[in-house]
Amino acid sequence: MPYPLRIFLSYSHEDGQLASSAADVLFGLGYVPMWDKNIRPGIAFTEEIKRLIHYSHVFMPLITRNSSRRPWVHQETGYATALNIPILPIAFGSIPGEMVAQLQAVTVNADFSDFRDRISSIDLEQMVLSPRQPQVNAVEISDWSERRAELLAHNCRIVSEIGQSGRVRQRASLSSFSIPDKDVSNAIWDQRDGDVPRSTFYHNLLREERRGLELHARKSGCDLIVDPDFCLERNGMPATLARLQILKEFLQSMPDDKVRVAISPKARSGNLTILGDWFSAESVSPRPGEGHRQTIFTWHPPTVLRVMQKFDEDFAETILENHIDPATSRQQAIAKIDQVLAR
Repeated sequence: MPYPLRIFLSYSHEDGQLASSAADVLFGLGYVPMWDKNIRPGIAFTEEIKRLIHYSHVFMPLITRNSSRRPWVHQETGYATALNIPILPIAFGSIPGEMVAQLQAVTVNADFSDFRDRISSIDLEQMVLSPRQPQVNAVEISDWSERRAELLAHNCRIVSEIGQSGRVRQRASLSSFSIPDKDVSNAIWDQRDGDVPRSTFYHNLLREERRGLELHARKSGCDLIVDPDFCLERNGMPATLARLQILKEFLQSMPDDKVRVAISPKARSGNLTILGDWFSAESVSPRPGEGHRQTIFTWHPPTVLRVMQKFDEDFAETILENHIDPATSRQQAIAKIDQVLAR
């Protein structure tokens, strides 16, 4: 797995020591335990619990005599079920409770002695990636470019706020890194707009989109599929050149080990943005250069993993087809942009 699976631990507070031991074992096995210890001070407890479940690949309720008497373990299990998150109950000696009794549980010794071995024997990756029926994805559909930019920035911020980060994967003609990180009063915005001026409100949203994605790209890296030969005919060639210059400056500011670039006309086939395995956003346009419409945001972890793996396959194929050395792809992309700018 390119990213460790996140596992949410649901438990009764009377079993706090048990949950702590389970978290230690999961961490030692290379997983990321998510539980109420991740909640930040001053945040509404119930809403934050929902958010952590929302971003987990696997929901793991610890079923004991204590938890069978506490309704919130069942409530959290119901919430994970509604989100279509894979559920792996861990029963200590028995399987009490109504909802969890209907799920296939892993029974471990009451003294916890075989927990590590039992978890190690389970293919959790397969459990997450296998299609689940009925498929109920956590999605939001945005019909406007403004809302798309707002949601991209918002979701990037959420991931940062819970202390996480993710590699940026993007397939787009010129990518979000052709957006300037300049005050909206800067003349670069007019140059970027060209013959189709946009509002200051939209410029602010775009800038936040660029900043949110760049924060993660600089920390965890990025893979870009772009097409410097693309021309925004509606906006005019000067607008395209302005965007290329901005993209070039971003690439120049990144080290080789943080960015890989594949140049291909495939970049024109819609816009796809993925942040780690946290969320994906795929946009379609009426025609290339017409702006983004019908952007589908998905943050259902198993679905995002599948989208991420498909992108990685496409990226590797594009690199191979175009005889690009991933280690020097950033420099090759800059050279290609320079060729276009010099025309």
